Amino acid sequence: MDIHTHIEDFPNEIFFEIFDYLHALDIFTAFASLNKQITSLLQSIQLHVIILNSHYDHEIDFLSTHLTFHAHQVISLQISDRIRNRSSIINLLFNRHHFINLQSCIFMLDNSSTKLQNITKQIQNLNRLVSLFILQPDDTNINDIDKYDITQTILMNKSSSLRSVKLNYDYDYLSISTYTSITSNLVSLDLLISGSPNTVSVYSILPILRICHRLRYLHATIKHEILSENNNINVLIQEPIIDENNLPISPQLISFDLSIFAICDIRSISYILRCMPNLIRFKLFHGLRAIILSFIDDLVNGYTWQHMFQMYVPFLSKFDFFILIENKYTKSNLNIVINSFEYFVKQYPEWQMIIDRWSSHDTSSHEIVMLRTFGYQKYKRNVDMTIPMIHYESFETQSTNVSRNDHYLYYSDINYLKLHMETIKTQITPSVPLFQHIKYLVLYYYPKFYTSLPIDDPLTIRNLMKLNDNNILKQYSTHLSHAVHLPNVSKLKFEPSRDVGQWKDIRFILQVCPNVIDLEMSPTDLIYSKFFDNQSLFSIFKQIKILKAVIDDSFIRSENFGSKLVQRFPSLTHIEVQLESFDDCIHIIDILLSHLKNLFYLKIHYVDVSSIDHHFSRNYIIDKRRQTFGFNIIDEHKIIVNKNEQSIEIRLL
Repeated sequence: MDIHTHIEDFPNEIFFEIFDYLHALDIFTAFASLNKQITSLLQSIQLHVIILNSHYDHEIDFLSTHLTFHAHQVISLQISDRIRNRSSIINLLFNRHHFINLQSCIFMLDNSSTKLQNITKQIQNLNRLVSLFILQPDDTNINDIDKYDITQTILMNKSSSLRSVKLNYDYDYLSISTYTSITSNLVSLDLLISGSPNTVSVYSILPILRICHRLRYLHATIKHEILSENNNINVLIQEPIIDENNLPISPQLISFDLSIFAICDIRSISYILRCMPNLIRFKLFHGLRAIILSFIDDLVNGYTWQHMFQMYVPFLSKFDFFILIENKYTKSNLNIVINSFEYFVKQYPEWQMIIDRWSSHDTSSHEIVMLRTFGYQKYKRNVDMTIPMIHYESFETQSTNVSRNDHYLYYSDINYLKLHMETIKTQITPSVPLFQHIKYLVLYYYPKFYTSLPIDDPLTIRNLMKLNDNNILKQYSTHLSHAVHLPNVSKLKFEPSRDVGQWKDIRFILQVCPNVIDLEMSPTDLIYSKFFDNQSLFSIFKQIKILKAVIDDSFIRSENFGSKLVQRFPSLTHIEVQLESFDDCIHIIDILLSHLKNLFYLKIHYVDVSSIDHHFSRNYIIDKRRQTFGFNIIDEHKIIVNKNEQSIEIRLL
């Protein structure tokens, strides 16, 4: 009697539940060739195709082979158009297959050669499509003709099923004014409207409201290309003529998310809000730092916002914002700003706001002003949001909630912070760290402890070196811990500095950040013997998994660097360093491949090109790894080698 349960004995319901947790590639990899029963089941399930930039070409070929017989079962696609060793994946799949039952589609266009013509044709005929997202990274340029075609195809789509659209690529949408009104059921729209200041403004939203009558949720990102690059606040912008009696009204719109990287004022925002009489939720992100004084006064004036809302959106019950500005005029009065928003504290449950201020890195006469509501951190982030470098010694903060020391709660969604801590002086001493959720900390400079003393006398300089560094560093550590909860920091970057004794600062900071596994620093600092050979740091070095030393113009010149590196950092999985010459690369790469068992990524930059021809073939790398670690250490299908005149890159996983 057979007492063992075989996989083919499982009821079909168990397989269906397993399939629900897997996407198509995993399903075909694990089950496609097991037996006839499972092959039959695979003909009846819905498929979700997910292709990320971490996938390889052999995986895509395997998946595409199976999709030949299963494309009609695909109901969702999420495709990155550039994988590790191939591009134009979207073109490849849409040229080979017809996804006639597609309901959800996400394209990440990170390849400038992508052609959307065939995709556009298929989208026109997808009668079951419910949501379509097209996302474009900042460094990718989509063909203008493709932008026009895909925009018109989607926004003029008359399918009754299409409900949600996100078009996140640079486009000015000027052509939309020629569209006729449509009867689509589109209820959610997310657009990136980008162009010159003379073609794009907050008013660009009006033509969209004019053709999309059933919208309930709208997110618009307005970006001026010129201003985002040059930060020029003196550009003259010709405002459009607005007919106040003929504004498009969107009575069903209840949620409006506005992200601004362009010049705007309260008046232009008020025109848009007039079109949304039943608005319930309004979320604002203002990311353009340098604006003119009159705009600043309105943006940070709670009374102005109160008056506008009472006039145009009387049903509003949710108002959250993140406003970031650079004030080059009169210094802001934090008390006045805080008091002006008192209405919202009383009107909206649990509504609170915080304002932070610090001096700009350009000049102490300029200030960065950052306002944020307590509820903003609860939203799913839909724009890149980076806090400018904070000069901690000039940092001030104030909140509508004066009874609690809860600055960190306003920023629970922020895990990246760049700090400039030039001195050990500070204006605040919070009882808990200001930022408690930071995982990636960048320290731009290191403390210039002696700037208040004259340094033109050689004797003074010698005396400075005799001061008790430990006491000063202890003070510095205290102020650093006031700014950031250091045990949460797992990634630490030191920007280069020319300070004497800098290695001491780096050493001390590493010791007070006990959980760092990702370290980035200057090649010069890394190889400095008092740092690299400091026994007090060895236990910290051993826990580092990612090491980068390429952030300035210096390079590593050391005959025994490779052997010391694997001794000091035995846990490394990812290495990126800059050496003097390609000749050095050959020796060091051999050492790293032979000694670091967990290594999966290696990139060596070099300054001098060598006449030695060593291309580091895939077979060479496979042999090197297997000589030391055996045959199970490496999947030869995943090895990628890229070499040019500046660097060599090896990917093992």
